[in-house]
Amino acid sequence: MKKIIGTVMLSLAFIVSSGQSRFTTRDSLNDFCDKLMQTLVSGKYSEAIQSFNKKSVMDASVIDNIDKTLVDQMPGILPYYGKIVGYELIEEKELKNALARRKYILKFENYFLTFDFVLYNNNTGWTVSNFYYKDETKELF
Repeated sequence: MKKIIGTVMLSLAFIVSSGQSRFTTRDSLNDFCDKLMQTLVSGKYSEAIQSFNKKSVMDASVIDNIDKTLVDQMPGILPYYGKIVGYELIEEKELKNALARRKYILKFENYFLTFDFVLYNNNTGWTVSNFYYKDETKELF
């Protein structure tokens, strides 16, 4: 099962969409990331991923692809990973006031998935410029 999720790892370059809104502060973007993770914990996978539509530079078709993949995968991994029990922010790195990365783990009873948000500030506001999830541990240690 790990191989399936690893193979489907999403690391994407995104096209800027004109209708998206920026976060005026980094704290407001951090809150968005936390809320998205909490939505995943509550089992609302599609709602979590679709929240990127207005809050990121990700193209809608890319968001839909991530949504479909996650919704399709979750029923297959839950019997092995167990139920979702929570999430935790495990790392946050910032490069000046331009780029940042927030790394979370989504905790299951028996395993975890990592979720990375790459954040960008163009001096007019912050946005999510990249997002991916996977089940590998090599980057964690």
